[in-house]
Amino acid sequence: MKNYMNRWVLIGSKAIVILIWLGCLWGQAIAVPVLSEVMAGFYVSQAPLRWPYLVLGELFLACVEIAFIGVWRLLSLSGSGAVFTAKALPNVNLIIGCAATSIVLTAIVSGAFAISGWCDATMQGMDYFSVTAMLGVAIMTEIGFILLMTVMKGLLRAATDQSDELEQVI
Repeated sequence: MKNYMNRWVLIGSKAIVILIWLGCLWGQAIAVPVLSEVMAGFYVSQAPLRWPYLVLGELFLACVEIAFIGVWRLLSLSGSGAVFTAKALPNVNLIIGCAATSIVLTAIVSGAFAISGWCDATMQGMDYFSVTAMLGVAIMTEIGFILLMTVMKGLLRAATDQSDELEQVI
């Protein structure tokens, strides 16, 4: 099999994946608990949502970590020259599934924040609209990512089919 990726590109990509995993672990251990506590303490309407925000944030980061398992496997397949095989498709499905789950989690947080913060007298309008807009942008970005991954999956499937046909001819 032919290697389609430069060795150094693969090493650099895997190093970035490791850094993202470490960042997610840091986020699960420190950032999400602190941010959910700060939101609960800063705004009266967000106090009852501290624990749901914590759980949803932890689950979101777990989705990112699991998706990067698929990315790692794809990088490994690319390094071995087997990326254009049926082995690659489950990894792409894993990534798409994690992204879809993250959209649901982000939508739940968006809805909860939009409803609970609407009549909060302690929350300034700019804070409310900024957070709501950022959550909306996050959802749109996640949808765009899923669409991109769906196109990439189609391209991978086409390349795999062509690779299989070529091997039969040879």
